Amino acid sequence: MKMILALSIILMSAITLHAQVSLPKRVEQRAKDKSGNKVDETVDKGIDSAFSKTGRAIGNLFKKKDKGKKQQNDQENGSGAGNEVTGTAERKSTGNISGAPKNINSTTDFVPGEMVLFEDDFEKDALGDFPAQWNTNGSGKVVTIGGLDGKWLDVVHNCIITPVMNRQLPENSTIEFDLFLRSETGRSTPFIQFGLTQVKDILREDLFYQDRFFINLHRYTEEDGKTLEYGLKNDIIGNKSNFPLTSYVNKVLHVAIAVNKSRIRLYLDNNKIIDLPRALTSAMRNTFFLNNNAVIPASEIGMLISNVRIASAETDARSLLVKQLMEEGKAVTNDILFDVNSDKLRPESFSIINQFGDALQKEPSLKIKIIGHTDNDGNDASNLALSQKRAVAVKSYITEKYAVAGSRIQTDGKGESQPVADNASVGGKAKNRRVEFVKL
Repeated sequence: MKMILALSIILMSAITLHAQVSLPKRVEQRAKDKSGNKVDETVDKGIDSAFSKTGRAIGNLFKKKDKGKKQQNDQENGSGAGNEVTGTAERKSTGNISGAPKNINSTTDFVPGEMVLFEDDFEKDALGDFPAQWNTNGSGKVVTIGGLDGKWLDVVHNCIITPVMNRQLPENSTIEFDLFLRSETGRSTPFIQFGLTQVKDILREDLFYQDRFFINLHRYTEEDGKTLEYGLKNDIIGNKSNFPLTSYVNKVLHVAIAVNKSRIRLYLDNNKIIDLPRALTSAMRNTFFLNNNAVIPASEIGMLISNVRIASAETDARSLLVKQLMEEGKAVTNDILFDVNSDKLRPESFSIINQFGDALQKEPSLKIKIIGHTDNDGNDASNLALSQKRAVAVKSYITEKYAVAGSRIQTDGKGESQPVADNASVGGKAKNRRVEFVKL
């Protein structure tokens, strides 16, 4: 009997030991599976429950095992020497991310300022360097992102960056930039803050104790109901929970800000999110800043920016174009946008085209020619055909919306044959993609 009891104890101990050894491996693999794929939620909840009851000690078994490797990854992905951010990056041709809700305000009345005060796509900066036209209280480096064109500034955690402008923003101005929300898990976004401040030098003044208007893009998931907050100095004055930031993880989010004296408007992916008529003081226009707040681990979450453009809007860009057409006989704009390799107009183009439609309605004798231009991506023949189709698309929009006779508008396309900038850079290509209006 004693022998049987002893054998039973040994057998049970072996089974327990096997469970203790194999369970962390299964849990670790399951946790990895959860981070990479959307799997059955019932199984997820079961694992989460196991973690909450018994898993703190179990989880530490494999966390300690990977601690050295994890620290190495944090250094490589946070502030290491690598100059390429790996992973799957997406840029939607329409500028909209699939899965975005249909009930958010999609007003697209943003018009970029015409007089450029600052512009940077980091093409002139060497990979691995901090860009020459920026200041910081921390660090960052110029990198490339797999799957995306151009160069990007990878901002390290707990770091503020500002463009070197040596002047205050005008009362009426616009700020635009592309933001890449890097996330290894794909389930949460970095904690990013940007805005306007009276601080002129972030190395000598404390940003957080001076007047500023700020916007927080939180690390919270959508279930937390705080995808975006905004405030003055250190006080939150409002939040928006109807914009799906997690839908933009590992994708490009276009950010646009319009400043009109005390008024500030924020647009995310061409959707108007904030419109505050009396939020700004004149001193806040001293500096535009971005802050990548500290998030651990740095290897999993990060913030990258590119295609920064700050411009004066002292004269309304829309009326300025029509004025140029009427007085100089020609107006050219880069703000009429199309889907990639398509003649489909993007919604943010409508406010520009509408001005020419209004002018044609008010001046019955006015006749114009619309000429499309492309960059040099693709072959000559396809670019020529695309530029012609895009000119026709603009004409069709005007004739259909404003009931203007088609005989009053001629169209043409020049393809890539008349570049105004070097096609070797992303910025140059953007300048070559343009629409020209000629008074007949």
